[in-house]
Amino acid sequence: MKAVKKKIGKSFKVCPKCGYRNGFHIMFERSGRSEKSKYKIKLICPNCSQVFDVGFKAEF
Repeated sequence: MKAVKKKIGKSFKVCPKCGYRNGFHIMFERSGRSEKSKYKIKLICPNCSQVFDVGFKAEF
C-alpha cells in the first residue's frame, strides 16, 4: 500500500481512511546510503493497514 502524506495538526490519532480511533503502529524505512543509518518513520493503521508519512525522520 502506498504511503499517504499527512500533516499533523493538533493531534493525529484517528485514521482518516477507516475511522480507527486507537492510534497507530510505526514502521522504519531506510532512506539513503550513508555511513549513518537514516530512516523515515511512518505510521500504520492497525485496522486497515494504510501507511501515513507524517515527515518523521531518525538518524543513528
